[in-house]
Amino acid sequence: MSATPRKLLALATAGATLALAAAGATGVLATAPRGETASPLARGALVAPVDVNRSVTGGRVEIETDGALDALMTQITLAPGGTGGWHSHAGPGITIVKQGTLTIVDAACRAHQIPAGHATIFSGATTKDENMGTTPVTFDVTFVIPHGAGAPRIDAPAPAGCTK
Repeated sequence: MSATPRKLLALATAGATLALAAAGATGVLATAPRGETASPLARGALVAPVDVNRSVTGGRVEIETDGALDALMTQITLAPGGTGGWHSHAGPGITIVKQGTLTIVDAACRAHQIPAGHATIFSGATTKDENMGTTPVTFDVTFVIPHGAGAPRIDAPAPAGCTK
């Protein structure tokens, strides 16, 4: 049984809320970003629920939304050796790498390389983005987050046992 995008968004939001509560209760500090610059590009309220289920050449697209949500586009630049630190997001997003190679370390400590010209879709779960190269990495992210939420980023501590 696969989860619907609505269920994934609800799980991501619930997980982020629990992570914040746990961090506040235990006093655990998140890993701070270093060498990261984020610039908002555009934000808009999604005016109506969406239920897209369409075949396209080479694949299928399924997107379902419900409730008060915003779309937020942001450009992020990571300096050489820079990191976004461990964090999660208030909702899912699509990342498109425009320059360099973005390394995303997941909560299981696995590194994923995304070179320029490639994209990834993420749930909003805890990750860390890094630039392991010698030139800046630039990428755009389109988030789907709760309407009126502040920044999509939610600081998080490093997962237990992950030293990357």
